[in-house]
Amino acid sequence: MTMTTETTTPETTTEETTPAPLTVETVLGELVQAAFGTDETITPYKIATVINGVFRIMGAEKRIPTQMMYNYDRNGLIVKGKKGAKAYTRDEVTAYVTKYTNKHLG
Repeated sequence: MTMTTETTTPETTTEETTPAPLTVETVLGELVQAAFGTDETITPYKIATVINGVFRIMGAEKRIPTQMMYNYDRNGLIVKGKKGAKAYTRDEVTAYVTKYTNKHLG
């Protein structure tokens, strides 16, 4: 009588988790949350800091001066037709910053 022994090795499955690609939308959510805190609106200055934060996190060397957003506010470029508002809601900021940073990040 011949005995054969079969050795089995347990299969190890290692799921490699690759981090999600960094996109403006994923970065923007956290930056907007931090910028607004408990406020309902933010100023053009804060919008500039959010934009610069997105550029920094995305690895771009581009930065904008904060005064530029006040000029954009005065000319109604942040929200079409809303000139000199000096205060913008979360939805307005998210839409504008997404559009602006996607345009300038290529």
